Amino acid sequence: MSEETAEAAADEPFLMSVVDVHSPSGGGSVVRGRIELGSVKAGDEVEIVGGGKSLVAKCAGVEVDRTANGEQDGKAVAVLLRDVAAKDIEPGQVLAKPGSFTARTTFKANVYVLSADEGGRDVSITTGYRPKFVIREDIIDGSIKLPDGIERATPGESTDLTATLDRGIVLVKGLRFSFQHGPGIVANGAVTEVIS
Repeated sequence: MSEETAEAAADEPFLMSVVDVHSPSGGGSVVRGRIELGSVKAGDEVEIVGGGKSLVAKCAGVEVDRTANGEQDGKAVAVLLRDVAAKDIEPGQVLAKPGSFTARTTFKANVYVLSADEGGRDVSITTGYRPKFVIREDIIDGSIKLPDGIERATPGESTDLTATLDRGIVLVKGLRFSFQHGPGIVANGAVTEVIS
């Protein structure tokens, strides 16, 4: 594995979503994912956050993943961690600069409810609705609360709302997510404010 520096929005603390993990022949783990903020290089300490865990490990190398056509955008990377086993890391967690991010459960968001023509399921959303939130590589149960005075958001409409997840993950402003209802996606949204 080369010792490249991978970065995105380098003035921010490092944050990378975990997409998959495997064990290299030399031991430790190789974590593949996408950098959301900041940068990482060999020798940096990283914290594994999410899933009720928090572990700190040292980055032993970084390699930029190439897309199918051989191009690279600098954000899709593989990070080698020598002192953490692959079984201790799972998709949906993040690698981050130690102490920079904590798992949260409550946030404000703006969502767009998909119509059937857009691949949705003609499901309206109301306060108390409990979709499965598809966030990064994770699926998490949660609930929503619409603003006062708004009874429902129907397919084809956008709305602001407050969401509460049943378990904490690292949330940042602008993070994209979807609502899964049964086998399909009924809404897409983005975090506008992290609350707690």
